[in-house]
Amino acid sequence: METFARVVLILWGWRGIARASSSCLQFELTGEVSTPDPVQLIANYSAVSRTELFGKCAPSCLRDKDCNAFDICEGECRTIRGWIPVYEDSNPSNLCERHQIECDDEYYYDRRQEMCVLHYYCDFESVTEAGCFLTESHQDQFDWSRHTGATGSVNTGPSSAFLGSYYKYIETSGNYENNRATLQSTVAFEEKMYCLTLYYHMYGSTIGELIIATQDGTQTPVNHWSMTGDQGNVWHRLPGVSLSLDPHTKVLITAVKGSSLYGDIAIDFVELWPFDCPQ
Repeated sequence: METFARVVLILWGWRGIARASSSCLQFELTGEVSTPDPVQLIANYSAVSRTELFGKCAPSCLRDKDCNAFDICEGECRTIRGWIPVYEDSNPSNLCERHQIECDDEYYYDRRQEMCVLHYYCDFESVTEAGCFLTESHQDQFDWSRHTGATGSVNTGPSSAFLGSYYKYIETSGNYENNRATLQSTVAFEEKMYCLTLYYHMYGSTIGELIIATQDGTQTPVNHWSMTGDQGNVWHRLPGVSLSLDPHTKVLITAVKGSSLYGDIAIDFVELWPFDCPQ
């Protein structure tokens, strides 16, 4: 076998069956990603040609049990920890090639366990999502809304999703101040540390609060992160919240309504990684 894994060119959007093993790891060209995308970056390498870049990143990724993907960009390549869904960038001149170890959809290759493991994420692109771990709670005052395009109120909410076409948001028209909308996890998690990442949009003069919490059974929820007030008309990335989960503990993502209708809070592309957040 060659010193680095064979690259298999696949069609956009296609997901192959898992072929990863500890003896022969194959990389596939999964698509194009934005150059600034820093998610789970391990290392950068520079070289003149694409062949040289592949020759540096592929063997480096194979040697590192935290790596299962690498990008080839203009003049550099980068190794990456964890499984990262691919997406098209709006600027074609800023695209890298994403090469990734093959696993089933919603899985990524865990080098420590030498197996493909489940990676939970909710992008809200469809009503029912196989990899999504969140659903509406019945212990709140109103629900999140799945939406595409701008929200129904001016001067609040996003004009579009961060990735894809759909996102979730709270519609603050017709709800009382301090009312809560909560998404809660539906999975019996393995007992260990996890890392939650997401994108959030909090634009409006009376934005309330966005909270990430956990709840053990029926005990009082424990808050791990929160944000309040107007954060501007832009999507922000929450880089990671470490959560200790087990079969009895739920993840809660709660938005609290502010004092008027100018308080729409939105989230997109929520991911739960099966390891602690990198320091």
